[in-house]
Formats: sequence, structure tokens, C-alpha cells
Amino acid sequence: MLPPVDGLTWRAYEADLVHLIENLRDRLQRGAYRASPPHGGNTYQSQTDANARSQSPPLRIKIVQRATVAVLNAIYEEDFTQ
Repeated sequence: MLPPVDGLTWRAYEADLVHLIENLRDRLQRGAYRASPPHGGNTYQSQTDANARSQSPPLRIKIVQRATVAVLNAIYEEDFTQ
């Protein structure tokens, strides 16, 4: 699998995890975080026309999506289990 379109891998993010997560959290709380605009869905790195591979979205978007799911599950889990 290709790295995300921003080129940042999980290993690179992990190397400065505390600082990057705190920065992301602060930006989210201030309303300053803006996800990068979609590029017409997934972007593709063309190797040949018959063998284009999809790149995944930027790593920060994945982290924000997972955090959002965790928060919403905690809020609504009881409502949906009744």
C-alpha cells in the first residue's frame, strides 16, 4: 500500500507522537483544523494505465476520524443498545 497523500507514515508520526497529537488536539479544540480538500476521491499514482494504485487519505484525517468515532460511540452507545 502506498503512503498517504501527505507522505506522512505511521512510523514518522510515531517519532514525534506526543507533540503531533497535542498540536492536532489544540487545533481541533480551537476550530483551526481543516482537513485537506478531497482530490476527487482517492488519488492515484499511475504506474501504468492498467495498474494504478490508490493512495490513502492524509494520516491526520484518519486520526481525526477514529477519534470522532470513539467520542460518538461513547455518547450514543447506550441509546442504541436499548
